[in-house]
Amino acid sequence: SLTYCIIISIMNRSMRLFPTAARAFSSKAVSHAPPKKIHGTTGRYAGAVYTAASKASLLDKVEGELLAVNDLIGKSPNFAAFLANPTISRQDKATKIGDLVTEPKFTHITRNLFLTLAANGRIGDSDKVIRDFSELMQAARGSVKVTIISAEVLKKKQLESIQAGITAMVGSGKTVDVDTQVDASILGGLQVMVGDRFL
Repeated sequence: SLTYCIIISIMNRSMRLFPTAARAFSSKAVSHAPPKKIHGTTGRYAGAVYTAASKASLLDKVEGELLAVNDLIGKSPNFAAFLANPTISRQDKATKIGDLVTEPKFTHITRNLFLTLAANGRIGDSDKVIRDFSELMQAARGSVKVTIISAEVLKKKQLESIQAGITAMVGSGKTVDVDTQVDASILGGLQVMVGDRFL
């Protein structure tokens, strides 16, 4: 229709006259920023990986790759010790991790992350970066990670009561992912951590 053509014409002229505004409008349409900010060095690495993976539409794939590497580190004490050893050069660590996360088995995003961590002397923090990335993915899915630490194993009704209270607190539309831990040394008998903050 004539009205539609006029609107399109106005929009095209506006974009030519105000390219910056047009870019700003476009960037707002699709945001690749992390759903939350996690403080600290490992949080910044995780945020950068999230943004890169989001732009490439590879969030789920990168998440799976990071969890696979984290699982390997957890199951191989020797490999974990190698990564954490400060006497081993950054170059040697980069070579070792580079041989592990090769393309196309792994995405370039995952590979670049580990090579960057190795080059910056941060490869020993890999598990923390992966933890922070997982937290970002949970937030993007509307899931809140909750860690309940108790002096003794909680009974089923106790756990259900605590979960109900947390669910009410975080609000509707979000799911609660609960992890329980036992630490007989804690004071007060119970600690609840939502994300990275204690209640």
